[in-house]
Amino acid sequence: MRLTKVLRCVGKYTKDYSNLPDSYIKREMRQVYWKTPNAIQYLDKTVERKKFSYNLSRPWTDAFKSFNAPKRLRKKVFVEPIKEWSFFRGDRVEVLVGKDKGKQGIVCYIVQERNWVIVEGLNCTYKKIGKKKDFPGMIMKDEQPLLVTTEVSLIDPSDNKPTKIEWRYA
Repeated sequence: MRLTKVLRCVGKYTKDYSNLPDSYIKREMRQVYWKTPNAIQYLDKTVERKKFSYNLSRPWTDAFKSFNAPKRLRKKVFVEPIKEWSFFRGDRVEVLVGKDKGKQGIVCYIVQERNWVIVEGLNCTYKKIGKKKDFPGMIMKDEQPLLVTTEVSLIDPSDNKPTKIEWRYA
């Protein structure tokens, strides 16, 4: 029973894979627009951003900061909350939609705030960069996220078929 509690805690925060303390991540994400002067006659008040838009960048990176630049609000994305997260890095999953439908792969990246997983080598887009007159350019493969609720399913290791899962406590 103790092992299942540990596994549930691991799935609770995807930032745990970073080995960074929570206080550092909160400090890095903080965007203060205005703060009262540091004097006795003023109450301690701050105006700061509380809602962020999440993408594939982790919250402590510069890419996340530029995506959530101050005074730049993005359209709200509605995400269905998942009470018990059951996808972890290293899990084998099968893709249920798209051109890679029916293919199996391993989860390499999780964005729990958007219910996304990225599967190694599947659901890829290709970009051609650096094309010039004398140089044909290079093609870069970019793995796109898949939605956990409808686009992927975990694989049963005994028969290698997609299955529904549930947590059981003995």
